[in-house]
Amino acid sequence: MKVENWKGTISYHPHSVEKVTAVEDIVRIVRDTTRYPSPVRAKGSHHSTTKCIVAEGGTVLDMTAMNRTLHIDKEQMTITMEAGKLHLDAARELEAAGLQFYVNVEIGNMTVGSGACCGTKDASYFSGGAWEFGQVASYVVGMKLVQADGSILEVTEESDPELMVLLRSSYGMLGVVYEVTFKVKPLQAMKFEHRAYLVDEFADKLDSLVKQDKSMMLYLFPFRNRVVVEYRSDGEGSPRSGTWQWAMRNYSWKTISPAWGKVVTRFIPGKWLKSKLVNVFNFFVQLILVRLIRGSAVSPADQIIRYPEKAGFASYTFSIWSFPMEEYPETIKAYFKFCRDYFQETGYRCDMLNVGYHIAQDNSSLFSYTRKGPALTLDPVSTGSAGWPEFLTAYNEFCGLHHGTPLFNQTRGITPAQAKMAFGEEIGIFQNHRRQMDPGGRFYTPYFQYLFE
Repeated sequence: MKVENWKGTISYHPHSVEKVTAVEDIVRIVRDTTRYPSPVRAKGSHHSTTKCIVAEGGTVLDMTAMNRTLHIDKEQMTITMEAGKLHLDAARELEAAGLQFYVNVEIGNMTVGSGACCGTKDASYFSGGAWEFGQVASYVVGMKLVQADGSILEVTEESDPELMVLLRSSYGMLGVVYEVTFKVKPLQAMKFEHRAYLVDEFADKLDSLVKQDKSMMLYLFPFRNRVVVEYRSDGEGSPRSGTWQWAMRNYSWKTISPAWGKVVTRFIPGKWLKSKLVNVFNFFVQLILVRLIRGSAVSPADQIIRYPEKAGFASYTFSIWSFPMEEYPETIKAYFKFCRDYFQETGYRCDMLNVGYHIAQDNSSLFSYTRKGPALTLDPVSTGSAGWPEFLTAYNEFCGLHHGTPLFNQTRGITPAQAKMAFGEEIGIFQNHRRQMDPGGRFYTPYFQYLFE
């Protein structure tokens, strides 16, 4: 059978896809190596943009039926869920209980099991006088998983913090995660607004902008030489859910922007006319963001988007690298030039805008892309039109030269050299533990074997 990722850009042929409904199903399948060949991989919504999802000839465990919330503990400030629970559904349940996740990522279709052990992206939030982490896995305080021999392993932050650091970025290679517990916090109203800068102005002011102690998501316009910053901070009063501002912002990002990009790419002749029309659209995006999209007391869960189960005509893809904050002013200017030069040479440019995030230093997971210090990202976004894979090859080379750090599930096309340049020491540490916990390679896929060996 054929399995595809959400966007349909990656496909593979596993031996079988098994829809599991209880931990006993997982144990039975993992133990039966004859009927269920390796690699065994857990499947959520398959939004990853890399071949980390691929289990060619192996066994895919469809986790989506294991989607119950097991317990919300208001005293301990935790939520415990089965791994197939969707991030957005859990966020709404927390909201109803007067709580929230620390990290509310845009892709609401992400399963919490995936978020617990894979890379995610969102801007760090400042609250209570300190920067919070920007990665979902950083707030996992408990996991239950099925190991390679079929035994059950339960790990908590208190019982084994060192193993938890490994599990938070294990990408399913240390066992099948079937239950997770996240640390949560009281629901807090959020204030947000947008401001526009010329890229040189943004680069010059970056230190002072970060010192404002506001969460920063960036909208990048390389062909208009502009950066729009979405600032998020604590608001006052009771949070309002379902505000029109977030609904408008999310609908534009989810539907209107990719639909426009795809129409222009497919039906408009000439690279210069295509580029002009994308620029015109982006001008109005900037105008609307700055003048209209703001709020003083919204619910943090409103920034999460529910996407259709499979990508349709209006859909997009992306890639992401992070860069040291102290180098980002020069990096972003070099990236804007890289995009324009690449267009001049090849005729290709992203048919949507780019984004970026400011993320605080975070050592909670072994493959954290901010282990060495705070960082900002560059995330080109495209409908996946012709020329996108070739652009990413050049983009990856650019990022490697500028001391970038990738995500194994959201940075397409990285090479072993690029992976080892970013995570050489960490890969060695992880491999030692993986071989101990999974000596037969039950959960080890060719994708990670290619990158790590």
